Amino acid sequence: MNKKNLRKTSAQFRRIAAQFLSMDSEEEFNFLEDMLNFIEKDAVLSEYIEKCNVHQFDIPTAISEKNAWGPLSLPSGDEMVVAFVYQLLSFFRLNPNKLRGLVMFYTSEKSYKDKYQAFTRKTVAPFINYILSYLEVCLIDAEDEDSITHNIKNKRVFLSYCSKDGVIADIVDKKLQEVLTPHGVHVSRDERDVMYKESFRDFMNSIDEHDFVVMIISDSYLKSRACMYEVLETMKNRNYENKMLFMILSENERIRYSGINDDFLVGANVYDISGRVSYAKYWAQEEKKLQELIESIESPLNQIEPIKELKSVKKILFDIDEFTSMLADRKGIPFKKMEESKFSPLTELVVPKVESN
Repeated sequence: MNKKNLRKTSAQFRRIAAQFLSMDSEEEFNFLEDMLNFIEKDAVLSEYIEKCNVHQFDIPTAISEKNAWGPLSLPSGDEMVVAFVYQLLSFFRLNPNKLRGLVMFYTSEKSYKDKYQAFTRKTVAPFINYILSYLEVCLIDAEDEDSITHNIKNKRVFLSYCSKDGVIADIVDKKLQEVLTPHGVHVSRDERDVMYKESFRDFMNSIDEHDFVVMIISDSYLKSRACMYEVLETMKNRNYENKMLFMILSENERIRYSGINDDFLVGANVYDISGRVSYAKYWAQEEKKLQELIESIESPLNQIEPIKELKSVKKILFDIDEFTSMLADRKGIPFKKMEESKFSPLTELVVPKVESN
């Protein structure tokens, strides 16, 4: 089944399951019938139930042995739980009064609604959650109608770098486009994708719409508000570590720069604790400077923009240690080695089995 149909199945099952879970009167018993019918008529769900349903449980005995005012004991393992609850609900479909009798002794609460919710929360909800988890796994594994190639052609890569490292960005950009563009992958770069009078902030906010973010990490990058803003946007993503593809610049790349003085640092010092602490100190100083600037401005109206900047800097200061520690832990490939390999460690993650020419 393709992703579109799986999403449809998941949405429909969520709706029907929610109706059953919220049932609080005997007149709404038909929602149980609706949920079981949906499961049995859907090819994916019925196949999953059949896979789980290898053990036959003695449902009447399980009900009779239940402790008064206590829940049924569920077996261990997701597939065993699915099989047990499916058989239990199938038993109730044929014996509605048995369900009502069980619910009445599921809790000492007085109202039928409270009793029913105790039953669904303790017994049926795990069954529903396991089915939804199974659908999510199917969705991850499924192919679109137009095959994996269609997915590749829809991929987007965001090139994140500091303008001071433009000479390196040119090299990376050229190679990424050379390898990825023939496969329909779009490489986004500010100077190419931000038109005259368009907003750079809007462009940076589009990071979440990209599949990968290629980061050129330098000393300038780690001290740039714009770059660190991009980092923070990426880190909002739940799987941000998988989304980040990065290379670490060192002083070896210094020969590629022109017009820089001896004080200009190229390499990102993230592999020892003193270097990582120095970046935290840098942003703490930036926070202090902005705070002093705001305090020196008399007009509240003129404080608005500096206050916005201060909020951004505070966020950077809060996350800089996590980010630099992650860089050090993941051991990003040095730029020199990345270039020697024709950037294959990056391109093969974006488009598996692609070989750089």
